[in-house]
Amino acid sequence: MLSDIHCPTIQIGKRSIIVFPYWISLLIVGILFGLVGAFTVLRDGLQVTGLSNAIPWGLWISVDLSAIAMGGSAFVFGVVVYILRIKRFDVIGKLAVLLGFLGYSTAGMVLLFDLGQPLRFWHPIVFWQPHSLLWEVTMCVVLYLSVLIAEVLPIVLEHPIFHMHPWLTRFPILGGLMKFAHKVAHWFHTAGPILAVAGLTLSLLHQASLGATYSVLAGRGIWFNQSAPVQFVFSAMSGGISLLFLASVFVFRVMRPGQVSDGALRDVARIAGGVTLLLTYLRVWDWAVTNYYSFNRVIALQTEVLDTISPYTLTFWLGQAILPIIAGSILLSAQKVNFRYLMAAAVIPIIAAVLTRWNYNFAGLVASITYDPFTPGVILNSYTPTWVEFSVATLVLCYWLLMFSLAARYLPFQSMKEHH
Repeated sequence: MLSDIHCPTIQIGKRSIIVFPYWISLLIVGILFGLVGAFTVLRDGLQVTGLSNAIPWGLWISVDLSAIAMGGSAFVFGVVVYILRIKRFDVIGKLAVLLGFLGYSTAGMVLLFDLGQPLRFWHPIVFWQPHSLLWEVTMCVVLYLSVLIAEVLPIVLEHPIFHMHPWLTRFPILGGLMKFAHKVAHWFHTAGPILAVAGLTLSLLHQASLGATYSVLAGRGIWFNQSAPVQFVFSAMSGGISLLFLASVFVFRVMRPGQVSDGALRDVARIAGGVTLLLTYLRVWDWAVTNYYSFNRVIALQTEVLDTISPYTLTFWLGQAILPIIAGSILLSAQKVNFRYLMAAAVIPIIAAVLTRWNYNFAGLVASITYDPFTPGVILNSYTPTWVEFSVATLVLCYWLLMFSLAARYLPFQSMKEHH
């Protein structure tokens, strides 16, 4: 099964060179660089970062929120495969679970460094704060990551090495442990519909709560709106499914041609296009309600200040409105469009999802509102990430790419047993 995988190659003169080993080596170098920054921040604390009391959330949280958004296809296709029982998406659903696991494990790694007290990561699980949105987000992420581990375990154990390796017969203890692992994996596979419902519930809860965290902070002004929870959910669906389409084309059309039909891949693109257009519709209406149908002097001041230091308004209209409309229309017409154009269009919703989280995270912090009730004003704060922050961000991104690359190369994604 795995011998049919075609690794990408590049042609240099008359030689055809397989890219995979060099790509893995590059990612390992990135991880080593990231470990230097990780050691520095664990040794010296957050004082080596550019974070401050004025801007406590910076590059790391933006990477964290973006990683969670990129795993948004997992709960969608869990419902599609296990609840709606659309079996032509079965293999794609396994890839969606993998992307979900990578996204949430990446977010967990980022939070480990951003906490400032990494050894206290277990405190929210033991010391409950039920009135805190961030506590609810933390519990949902922990529980959903557990669900994703239960869903990804059967996929990993389908690899032939866990069935036919000589060590399994040479060492009885190892063979017994592997039999037990297969039984657990089979039970998880049987409980797929239950896990899908749990994943959907937990994902909707914490994705919405992430948006609600910003919507209840009136001091942020510019992002104080009640549609933020809905926008965060649809943004994760739009960006996550678009990433799933790109990954599916690479894995199932380039590396494993014929394992998934082109029709199924085009249907994934159509789903991404429909969600992207719906999200853009909501986002434009939200802008109109905030800036056109009502006028808030503080929000106008915040926008003006942000435009003086960055292309803030341009990134909204170009990156979150106009281009997503074009990309969503192309993806929705996937049956008539070449795969190259579909892949180019799928990049735009991913960028829009990342932009949404960067704007939510930075806009209200960089241009913050003073709390004087008589003369409210806007204070411009500064933030520049240090090399340590970029180093840790490189570490987690290289981890994501390394795990995905190894999975694309070595995981079968199709069950070896007929009853599965």
